[in-house]
Amino acid sequence: MPDLGWSVGGHHFTSRLIVGTGKYASLDVMRAAHEASGAEMVTVAIRRIHLDDPSGKTLLDHIDRARYRILPNTAGCFTAKDAILTAQLAREALQTDLIKLEVIGDERCTLMRRKRRPPPMRLSKTGSPCCPTLETTPFCASASRRSAAPP
Repeated sequence: MPDLGWSVGGHHFTSRLIVGTGKYASLDVMRAAHEASGAEMVTVAIRRIHLDDPSGKTLLDHIDRARYRILPNTAGCFTAKDAILTAQLAREALQTDLIKLEVIGDERCTLMRRKRRPPPMRLSKTGSPCCPTLETTPFCASASRRSAAPP
């Protein structure tokens, strides 16, 4: 059976790989990695976009936006409130309806907070499709699935 790709929020993709923008040795290395990956979506931490660069350029200026759909993420947010605000700002600033929500509870290992209802389900009630970041532990996956269940 042929692979028909996947869709989220009305956007269709043939590549299942989503690449990031962090931890590259340089912007040139990042661009080369994006090109070599075959990905169609690039996730960008909104809090890493420095608007005060003297050159006037931001990280987004180094991503071919005609080729890649930008998936803004809320990396660096420690509360659901901060993540939702950051997501809403990203949605407006980047004119996108795709958001990758992340709420971390530990600075050292960036594990998600486990005690509250995950913010992706709250933001989705505003009508925005979102891609939650989940830990790979069965506990967190189960909790997120339960919170996404219809009332």
